[in-house]
Amino acid sequence: MKIHIHQSVLLRELIDVLLERFRDRTSIVLLLSLMAIAHPGAVFAQKQPSKLPQTSTVESPALPSAAAYFKRGMARYRDRNLQSAVADYTKAIELQADFVDAYNNRGIVKADLGDRRGAIADYTKAIELQPNSVEAYSNRGFARLEVGDLVGAKSDLKLAIQLKPQDPQLYIGQGAILSRSGDKQGAMASYTRAIELRKNNFEAYYSRGLVRLEMGDRQGAISDYNVAIGIKPKDANAYYLRGRAKGLAGDLRGAVADSTRAIQLQPDLLDAYFNRAMARNTLGDRNGAISDYTLAIELKADYASAYFNRAAIYGETGNKSAAIADYTKTIALNPQLIEAYNNRGVLYFNNGDRQAAIRDYTLSIARKPNYPLAYFNRGLAYYATRDYPRSIEDFTSGISFQPGNAELYYNRALSEYKLQNYAKAMADYDAAIRLDPRHALAYSNRGLLHVQLLAKPAAIKDLETAAKIFTARNDTAGYDAVMRKLEQIKSPSIE
Repeated sequence: MKIHIHQSVLLRELIDVLLERFRDRTSIVLLLSLMAIAHPGAVFAQKQPSKLPQTSTVESPALPSAAAYFKRGMARYRDRNLQSAVADYTKAIELQADFVDAYNNRGIVKADLGDRRGAIADYTKAIELQPNSVEAYSNRGFARLEVGDLVGAKSDLKLAIQLKPQDPQLYIGQGAILSRSGDKQGAMASYTRAIELRKNNFEAYYSRGLVRLEMGDRQGAISDYNVAIGIKPKDANAYYLRGRAKGLAGDLRGAVADSTRAIQLQPDLLDAYFNRAMARNTLGDRNGAISDYTLAIELKADYASAYFNRAAIYGETGNKSAAIADYTKTIALNPQLIEAYNNRGVLYFNNGDRQAAIRDYTLSIARKPNYPLAYFNRGLAYYATRDYPRSIEDFTSGISFQPGNAELYYNRALSEYKLQNYAKAMADYDAAIRLDPRHALAYSNRGLLHVQLLAKPAAIKDLETAAKIFTARNDTAGYDAVMRKLEQIKSPSIE
């Protein structure tokens, strides 16, 4: 009787993780930045690129006015001397208690330092002093989003839009918050409104494309990124995400081309290598995929997903030692990635190390007790070591979590047969065939069991059915084995 081994080495696309990295871009665009001058009609300046915060505490000379401290605070913020910027804004507030812009800007710096609640307090004070402060409502909305106050975040952006309904950036901000809260349709409407207000709005097309990608509208996402790239033809992230959408839509060569362009524009764009590797692997370019995962790992030494996927390709191409090494590294970086234990167990099993395989499947089950694939594979390993009672326990556990899996019933039947529990084996073969009427091995082995039980007509019927299925699948070895058994059964000497 042939045991059916289900290989489980699968590539994980991790789209949620990948998209999360690019979602923050919208928030950065929308977080209203330092005000250039201290009056209600202030012009906004873009935030400077992120650098490591400086924490020097060198004694600063006294300045003559609140405005002077405010101006120096802006300069220190641009230089990323964040703690000193906070000190300057604080001094400006001490000298001028109703300095709205100082509260707003101090809130921005506190948010950059990770003090979200301190930022919220400053924005709230700015709103108390100036109830029509669009920037304070907008900034508080994003700060509230970061601390998990989705209701407050939505409310703040709604109020900001009421105060300035023709500002497209506010709709982009609202879209970002709605998207993060799970309201994808609402986010789409906000981004669309931003586009209506300003046609060549790169951030709106970019963000709407991201939401469409998350919603599974690949073609809509591609369309939005086409426009975004037309507006900013050197934006690496837009090429990366269009490539991601193309890959998911089945245009793998387009995915490779866009990922390559993204890499040309930004050689350290980690996820572009990951995306190109997945597309190349699906196209059959295993060496190219391995090269891309290796480049991604060089850029990010703790990139567990890249080690995982490279291990999968090594395993599929027969480089088992390299695959095991990569899964081992994956586990060291992310001990909760249960698939790594499972897949490494498959490799150990195929190398003949059944006990190592059992240990890995057990570790996988310990981290996810309702993981049917690990029970299935451990059941196979126990079967291979002739521990049939334990294999039955594992297949039974797998069935409890995945009752529609024909392979679990089929393999449990094999173990029951080994223990001469023929009635139970027959019931499991029946269940496997009911779930998968084209399961040739189940028909074949049920036929052999009928022979064991002296039910010759039933045996012949099952074996003939198995032969037809093997023929349809062009499985010559399976067909020949069944036909030899049929000839034996039909021989006059077999009664």
